[in-house]
Amino acid sequence: MLLVTAVVAANGISIISGVTAVAGAMAFLPKRKKIITESNTINENHTITENNDSTSLTEELELDELEELDELEEVEELQEIEEQPVNLQSTVQTTGNLRLYRVQELNRIVASLLADSSILVTGEEGSGKTVLANAVVERLQSDNFTVAVVEPASFKQMLLEIADQIDIDTHNIEGKALAADQLKRAISAHLDDTTAFIIVDDCHRCTAQFRLWLKQLRKQGVPMLLLATNPPRTDVFLSIPRIELAPLPDYAIREIMENAALDRGINLKNTDLARLQERAGGNPMFAQRAIDEEYLGLEVETADHRRYVDLTPMILSLGLVFMIFRFIGLGTNNHALYLLSGMGAIIFMGFSRVLYTLPKENTRRIQQR
Repeated sequence: MLLVTAVVAANGISIISGVTAVAGAMAFLPKRKKIITESNTINENHTITENNDSTSLTEELELDELEELDELEEVEELQEIEEQPVNLQSTVQTTGNLRLYRVQELNRIVASLLADSSILVTGEEGSGKTVLANAVVERLQSDNFTVAVVEPASFKQMLLEIADQIDIDTHNIEGKALAADQLKRAISAHLDDTTAFIIVDDCHRCTAQFRLWLKQLRKQGVPMLLLATNPPRTDVFLSIPRIELAPLPDYAIREIMENAALDRGINLKNTDLARLQERAGGNPMFAQRAIDEEYLGLEVETADHRRYVDLTPMILSLGLVFMIFRFIGLGTNNHALYLLSGMGAIIFMGFSRVLYTLPKENTRRIQQR
């Protein structure tokens, strides 16, 4: 349109055509400027988008590098931990109270006592009978029950301890001390009217007179907890149901040894703990003693626990079998059976002689490292 108007104006057709040409040119200029502005805006937005994309890619690469570095550091730390000995201060939490590993036995004993029954707990020395008894006392006292705990002593002294713990006056009206028979009657009368529990530790060491009196209390219906090591089959031990404490599991012995080593301030590898654990045999007292011996630098070749298999009956049975077959071969005139049984008997005698030369279980040879 601009070109046509200019041509017409040049030919001198009219002035209006010239004015129209100027107006068309002025109308074209803003559109041109708007197009240029829009193109510049698009270029700027594209540039910003490219910059954002490049920034995000850079951040992702940096995050990947940091994650790889963290993984490498973790692997190096694990390798260092595996190479170093076990530090018990970082793996074991110490507590003020001893941990109880016989919760099932504890619940059975408490339930039996609350049912007005008596129970006998047996086990080897150091198996945890006293710890279990203390847990029973704590459980009963927390429920506001009266508990009398006594240990082996003279007959009258044990009666005085029981009377003192169940709030019985040990003096008469005149202020004189009660005799043993008077104490027995006073305690029996008091236990008829009130509920109280009697716990006797190491009861197998108590006098026969005291155990006979406990038998009378059992007939009276007084709930009692007796703890003994290899109790004799007499008096009160015959009539009371018993629980025999089994050896503690391996994890419990390992925790006991770790805590003992932590108290001693020594670091032990897993191989050292496994070696010492074999000497404990599931006995917590032996586990603590093994750590003490390791702390003192003592080398002990044998253990004191009783978790051994006695092969004597099997050996005697095998020898008897050889002798029987030898006589059978002799009676049936079977030379092959006679010779084979004779050879077996000779081998058996030699093997048994070798076993007799081995060191005994109860010998402990301690050497200074």
